[in-house]
Amino acid sequence: MAWLRWFLLPLEGLYRLVVALRNRSYDREPHRSHWAPLPVVSIGNLTTGGTGKTPLTLYLAQQLQAQGLRNVVISRGYRGHLSGPVNVESHHSAQDIGDEAVLMHHRLGPGRVIISAQRLTGIELAHQRDPQLDLVLLDDAFQHRAVHRDLDLLVVDGKNPFGNGHCLPVGPLREPVENARRAHLCVVTRSSGLRDQTLLKKWWSQCGSSGPQFFIDFAIHQLRGWNVPHVLKGEELQRSSGFVWSALGHPEAFETDLKRAGQRIVGSKHFRDHASLSPSGLIELANQATSLGASYLICTEKDAVKLSDVHRTASSFPIYIAEQTLTGGEPLVEWIHHHLKHL
Repeated sequence: MAWLRWFLLPLEGLYRLVVALRNRSYDREPHRSHWAPLPVVSIGNLTTGGTGKTPLTLYLAQQLQAQGLRNVVISRGYRGHLSGPVNVESHHSAQDIGDEAVLMHHRLGPGRVIISAQRLTGIELAHQRDPQLDLVLLDDAFQHRAVHRDLDLLVVDGKNPFGNGHCLPVGPLREPVENARRAHLCVVTRSSGLRDQTLLKKWWSQCGSSGPQFFIDFAIHQLRGWNVPHVLKGEELQRSSGFVWSALGHPEAFETDLKRAGQRIVGSKHFRDHASLSPSGLIELANQATSLGASYLICTEKDAVKLSDVHRTASSFPIYIAEQTLTGGEPLVEWIHHHLKHL
């Protein structure tokens, strides 16, 4: 639909102007960025999702905690109806706080995630609740300049860094790529799919800061049954066929990871990012999967947190959750830990 893109170009120009004026205001008046009572690490991106930011945030929260740096994740609770600040607990649903916040709570445990549209109030709540915290991680906060950050980490998808190169509403960029200079470091995800890292290294040297650039990847290590008491891994993935459904920014990357793990895929269904699957939608997926000879459905952990007992009642067709690990992140954690010690 090239004609629509041409129609939207003037709106992109207006969007760029608004973003430029906003950033210039913060650059000229740095006091507008409020200082938090403890160190802040921001994790964000230039595009509208799909970079692997959430699994990276989870990885850093877990690894830094394991190294003795007590931390809490502050999320805006995207697509949830609560604005916060709210300490995430087990009774909160994706409708309350968004699917990403629920996923982070499931992975990190109690007392580790706060949702707050106003990040500073979320940080203050975290500090009041636990004065011994060493830092907070701001999820999806590269554009949230109202809070000063001690480390600004920019996440870039190695397979699809900047889409078509246009800003919203023509392309996926939230702001021009040259604004990467605000970041202290850059993390390139899905780096195993890169034939050559030279182009992204050159871009970072030209548009980024003088900080380091790290290359990491994701790998699916097993499928865990959601409504069946079984785990699939290794050769088991190659012996059975699965039907994939997801509501992600870049669903094709998820399918690529499954194939790399050895999973046979006979079909797939993509929904808009963060969308919820209705019970009737699950029945339709199960019927479609059966017609294609699939033995089970496969979804992400982010999709699974939106399933409920209603879905379990609607269909008994097996559903498996793809469990993902991050690889190559050790140098990144070491660098962040070293930097935080010298603040």
